[in-house]
Amino acid sequence: MKMNMKFNSKPLAACLSVLIATAAPSWANDVLPGEGKTVQPARPNWDSFWFGQKIVDIGMERLGYEVKAPMTLTSAAIFTSISQNDIQYTADTILPNHSAYYEETKGDVIAVGPIMDPGTVQGYMVDKVTADKYNIRYLEDLKDPEIAKLFDQDGDGKADMIGPSVGWKGSNAVATKHLKDLGLEDTVHMVQGEYNTLAADAAGRYASGDPIFIYTWYPNSTTMKLKPGVDLVWLQLHDAALPEDQMAQYKPLPDVDGCADNPCNVGWLPTVYYIGVNKEWAAENPAAMSFFNSFEMVLNDRAEQNVKMQNGEGREEDIARHAQAWIDAHEEKFNAWIETAKAAVQ
Repeated sequence: MKMNMKFNSKPLAACLSVLIATAAPSWANDVLPGEGKTVQPARPNWDSFWFGQKIVDIGMERLGYEVKAPMTLTSAAIFTSISQNDIQYTADTILPNHSAYYEETKGDVIAVGPIMDPGTVQGYMVDKVTADKYNIRYLEDLKDPEIAKLFDQDGDGKADMIGPSVGWKGSNAVATKHLKDLGLEDTVHMVQGEYNTLAADAAGRYASGDPIFIYTWYPNSTTMKLKPGVDLVWLQLHDAALPEDQMAQYKPLPDVDGCADNPCNVGWLPTVYYIGVNKEWAAENPAAMSFFNSFEMVLNDRAEQNVKMQNGEGREEDIARHAQAWIDAHEEKFNAWIETAKAAVQ
């Protein structure tokens, strides 16, 4: 007997639809939020937080992004490039020091974080030998021509102070205002150029026994080599004389190594570190923004890594190793940041 069977495809199609719907979330979870996307980070032309940049870049790779090697640029060039979306992010942006750059690019660049708060202590330092010998404790002490001459390098009778690089608008605004408002323009000359080069020269002169006078911050390559309280001391200010928008936030800082008083009137706001991000790119990458908002570290992490660089571990491969070691030491927290970031796009 011949059987005539008619095949009905609708039940099978329905079953397949259920199977596909059930499997879809599993497939979606296998696709990382950054997959198929390439990002270009940047880092500044000083290396004291390159390892922090590397940690952020590793996190981005964990999210599936293809991360290009960071471009090394001046702060001005970094902000311009981020505003144009030629660069998507940088981990070493500093407030209040970079506030002028943010103001110029506020329609296109946002500050995400903070990732390190408090950040560095900044201000003016002189070598401890000279400070102790001549009882130099305040920046205003340099109004005395005889004290100023101690730091004269070019024979004009003025103290030569290593100042911020010319392009560092925020730092320059504060240092220039201090010299003007505190009546120091006749006795102090601010030497400017490429900061790292000038700071290294100052360290060399100190090693030769010469007095030095420098705007600086802790930690950086100079203050990790010439230690506050041992080689250098902070100059306090009787009058902070900060720009008006910073005065409301100013207060003396507690427990500053190398300062005669506690709290210490360094005359500068401590820095706070953020990730600078292109605004349009940020809106299109919620996973990256979640990770950026979660990421944080403490100042000692940076200081300890800077010591390693001072001890000869400053190559790119060393910095990459330091970054991975930090991630390994904070594995549970770091993994949680990544998982939270993945969930931001679900």
